[in-house]
Amino acid sequence: MKRLLAALLCAAAPAMAQVSALPPDVQSVLRETGTAMGPEPFNRTGAAFAPLMPPAGPTLVDAQYGPDPRNRLDVFSPHAPLGPGARPVLVFVHGGGFIGGDKTRPGLHYYQNIGGWAARNGMVGVTITYRLAPAHQFPAVIEDITAALAWVRANIAAHGGDPARIILFGQSAGAAHVADYLAANAAAPGVAAGVLVSGVYDAASYPAGPTARSYYGDDEALLRARSALPGLARLTIPMVTANAEFDPAPFHAQGALLPQRMRARHMLLRGHNHVSPVFGFGSADVELSNAILTLR
Repeated sequence: MKRLLAALLCAAAPAMAQVSALPPDVQSVLRETGTAMGPEPFNRTGAAFAPLMPPAGPTLVDAQYGPDPRNRLDVFSPHAPLGPGARPVLVFVHGGGFIGGDKTRPGLHYYQNIGGWAARNGMVGVTITYRLAPAHQFPAVIEDITAALAWVRANIAAHGGDPARIILFGQSAGAAHVADYLAANAAAPGVAAGVLVSGVYDAASYPAGPTARSYYGDDEALLRARSALPGLARLTIPMVTANAEFDPAPFHAQGALLPQRMRARHMLLRGHNHVSPVFGFGSADVELSNAILTLR
């Protein structure tokens, strides 16, 4: 396993270790949490970044985009909109192991930091919440993303956004859901660009467990049929894909599947754990966020 992980890290496109721009105590937290998953390292990472976050800015909170109580989204608009339809739109889909997560959590900065960052950088930010497994299994979140994007296209011009310039961005389970949506709509994705960070793209080769299988199921034939890889190979929109250096090995293995099948800018975010690339949006580490700016 160590040899596999080393090979995958070497295969990723090299990137500047801009994590060095973060305060030493934050870098220490990222090293110490390493590849650990679960509430403790996630909460510790979020707490480390919280003091670095600027205010999120003006927000339209809890717009309903579909019939389920979790079909909600927030919109983050610049203080001085250029006018209807003038700005690109960044739509973020959160992680949570397919069974948890939300667009924001009371008292915590994420994922308002991503919407606020978008608004401060010439875009309109949108963060969405979606239905969860095991009550809602594949393709439920493809349906939810479809509905959320329909809401964005119908309403975002009123907030200064251009419905023809949507960047769809997901991390962890959110990246899996974004990949599934793009794969199912490869011929006409309805978005201008995509970003996939530390996701699951082929559930059949991802280790069996109570997370991904709670959404994709256990039937091996269905798991193969539900792989996003064939659809991703047909995409023609600009894409950025990334893994964190301290992602657990299965996430690196999933990320390594992408360069073989799709054209994208592939990044290895050195010094980061599984959640820190998104928990740290708006901080001095601009490696991933600058890559997204090139997609506008």
